[in-house]
Amino acid sequence: MKVDFRFHCFGCGADGDVIDFTAKLFQLSLRKAAEKLATDFGLSATDNFQPLPCKPVEKPLSPKEQFYKILCGYRSLLANWRITYVPQNPEETLHPCFVASMHYADRVQYLLDILLQGSPNEKQQLLNGKEVTALGKAIERCKETEDAA
Repeated sequence: MKVDFRFHCFGCGADGDVIDFTAKLFQLSLRKAAEKLATDFGLSATDNFQPLPCKPVEKPLSPKEQFYKILCGYRSLLANWRITYVPQNPEETLHPCFVASMHYADRVQYLLDILLQGSPNEKQQLLNGKEVTALGKAIERCKETEDAA
């Protein structure tokens, strides 16, 4: 007999899940087999079943994944600024966040392109370099301007 998530008996050809197995083993109906399993293992068969709280386990991100996440966040922020702070008329003073969105958007996209499609040497230089950190500091300064406004 093979047993994994389902069982299969090569002798008689019986096949099924744990409830089918219990029903065949103890000669019970499927409902009685399910009730027997619930009783044997201390499970509730009522509708108000409360699952145990569980916290998803997040694996730590690799440096490449961290940079990717940071750069995608910057790209989204800059795209939002380009829409939010667009001047309404030609005489209006340009908001610093709009200027930053115009200035840094292409650079962020270029860095993402290197990270995703660059040569191994380019990727390594990007991961070892300080460019993303410097870019982040510049964008953070713009965020402070946005928060002050």
